[in-house]
Amino acid sequence: MNQAKRDAGPEPTVKVVVPSLTLASRGDLPPRVLHLLEGVHSLCSRSLERVLAATLDDFEAQLFKRAEQLRGGEPQYRCFETLREIKRGRADIAPRFMIALEDSLARFGKAGDAAPAAQPAPALKELTLVHSRELEESLALQEFSTRTEIRQAQALYALGHRFAVLAATPIIDAEHLPVGPARFAAALRHGCACIDIPVDHRVLLYHGFDRVSADAVTDLYVAINHYLIEHRILRHLHLLVAPRPKEGPADHQRPLAAGAALSEPASSLGLGPAPEPVRPGARSARSATPAPAADTRDLEFFSMMRELLGTRGGSTGGSSGASSGASNYVPGEAEVQSILKALQGRPISPMLQDGKLAQRSIPLLKQELLANLRQLAPAGQAPRLAEEDSDTIDLVGMLFEYLTKNMRPYSSTQSLMTKLQVPLLRVALHDKTFFTRRSHPARLLLNTIAETGNSWLDERDGPTDRGLVGKMQLLVDRVLADFDGNVALIEDTLGELSQHMHTLTRKAEVTERRHVDAARGREKLSLAREQAHAAIATRIANAKPSKLVRTLLEQAWTDVLALTLLRQGENSEAYASRLAVADKLLATSASRSGDSKVPASLREEIETALDQVGYHRDDIQTIVKRLFEPESAHGDDPSSSTEIAIKLKSKPHLGDDAVTPASTRIVGPAKAFADGSAEARMLERLKAMPFGSWFELVVNQQGEKVRRKLAWYSTVTDHCLFVNQRGVRTDEKSLHQLAHDVVHGQAFIIEPEQDSLVDRAWKAVMNSLRQLVGREPAPKPA
Repeated sequence: MNQAKRDAGPEPTVKVVVPSLTLASRGDLPPRVLHLLEGVHSLCSRSLERVLAATLDDFEAQLFKRAEQLRGGEPQYRCFETLREIKRGRADIAPRFMIALEDSLARFGKAGDAAPAAQPAPALKELTLVHSRELEESLALQEFSTRTEIRQAQALYALGHRFAVLAATPIIDAEHLPVGPARFAAALRHGCACIDIPVDHRVLLYHGFDRVSADAVTDLYVAINHYLIEHRILRHLHLLVAPRPKEGPADHQRPLAAGAALSEPASSLGLGPAPEPVRPGARSARSATPAPAADTRDLEFFSMMRELLGTRGGSTGGSSGASSGASNYVPGEAEVQSILKALQGRPISPMLQDGKLAQRSIPLLKQELLANLRQLAPAGQAPRLAEEDSDTIDLVGMLFEYLTKNMRPYSSTQSLMTKLQVPLLRVALHDKTFFTRRSHPARLLLNTIAETGNSWLDERDGPTDRGLVGKMQLLVDRVLADFDGNVALIEDTLGELSQHMHTLTRKAEVTERRHVDAARGREKLSLAREQAHAAIATRIANAKPSKLVRTLLEQAWTDVLALTLLRQGENSEAYASRLAVADKLLATSASRSGDSKVPASLREEIETALDQVGYHRDDIQTIVKRLFEPESAHGDDPSSSTEIAIKLKSKPHLGDDAVTPASTRIVGPAKAFADGSAEARMLERLKAMPFGSWFELVVNQQGEKVRRKLAWYSTVTDHCLFVNQRGVRTDEKSLHQLAHDVVHGQAFIIEPEQDSLVDRAWKAVMNSLRQLVGREPAPKPA
């Protein structure tokens, strides 16, 4: 092995899943399921073997080109070494890849083998560099997996449904699909484990696979979907990614899309009960469709809401101020829908409320509806809405009022919600299950717009995501232009928006993971530097070195020791050798007199070590010249020991994050809380919190709050990292500071919500009505 690899120390073991299963060994599978899995494996083999061959050809070409550009030296030698290693092990890569992929398919449906077991967290003393081989490989493969999931989102979503039918389970996400990008990445890692090449070349190979496989993977997923369709697995599945309502504790999996129909019962495949089929969506029809039949519970719940509304300080009878005499004109559903359709196509004019511009409210929309109905009323008759229609409009108005009460009047989310008023009012007037069915498409669309606006479009997180705003405006405008009573259009809009949000969420996860990996790396580096600093301080305390030697050891050599700890560990020969250099420098400095000099045997080791921690070659030569040559040899050289020492102190330490704002850096040790104090109890609670918990942090004296995710924290360094909804790092605190802020009202823990925003809004509306009437209505839902 070459010198560069020896300097890097022993490489960590690549963790791969050792294949142990074949499809032929799965005698417990039903014959049809086994046949389908074998067919999928055959498709993958034909496609991916060609991809691997093309990837290796491309990799060899890149290495050869790189070697020509380097024109000699160690890097060129490493390139040629890798080329020889690739030629030696090339024949083994594709078979190992296919064995790992078959192992993934063979474990499908096998209890306890759905996903590889999580690796236990390493002990804190087992330090590794953040840019170590294992981490760099994992990041490269994660990037391939994430990019492929984003590019192939629809095809993977369909495969998730179809493989779920085979296993009789809820939809399988892309990460756990036996032929998903994550499994391809694991198979690639296993396939390449047979070749011994440097980490930077291995990462280059992974990136090459990502680039070469892009089109082939697209065709492969299309082929797998067609293969399963030909074998009657969800032949009529429509790719609408609709979020599932949270009906109960078991609803944690992503549901079947609206419009997906099972082509046959999953129980016929022999793996268990079939998932519940859902209604196929009619996309072509744009005329009004009959409302779904409401069951007894729906009617009882809606009646309860109307009774509560009617007893709120006396019912108006739906007249909006008109008397209920015989002279009133009560329009039918067709007339009301006709007026609302006309209002839906008109631009929304700003309203004045208390002398200020405000968005149109539902009560104002109701008045505008009655004003237009006067044109249809017979002479001498005043329009009056039917009591049920009037109550429906009032309930929808209370819902919108709750959803928008904390939004800025002219924020993009508020404008989108205002545009949705008329289409959703038309849905509610035609279909009362809008109030009672959590899975109603119009209700889900309203919830998605509101929650997306609250979470993703907060202007305090920096510049608004114009792409997301534009996408939401485009979809809402489409509903305004095309909605004519058919909920299928809303289902399509909801699916497209959900698909877009899924892509943004995956990007946010990648961004957040990078910040967390960087924070963990900084923590490991900090711990290693503390240990190195302690070792140097102990030695300096027992010696009297010169100013240059002291500064060199406290600055540059502390970085050298920290880097060696991260790469080779405390008990390695390299670390002992670096400590021996420090001892020799101190001993020589203490005994130097006149023109005595440091032994030349240390020169090469010091030069190599300083080069590894980022010192420029000219600076290294200046330092070693001053160390290894007597004072009389310097003549008129202006580079005095004092100047060199000042320059050493001014150089940033290894791994210092120069881009981190000073306001986010944690300075000084945390002050311990008194035992039994509220802060101490809160600190213990924070240390037990899972990563990903959400907080509201107060950002100014006016009490404005922002939502932040606790992405990572360390109980060793007391450091915690916050990110926003997009996964971007925003705040860094100590756990002690966070505990203090929570106790004193500067931070708030957001408890996980089991209900959606619209569901919580309905509960708040009902509770408000109950408090006003002071009693429960007679009808109660089952």
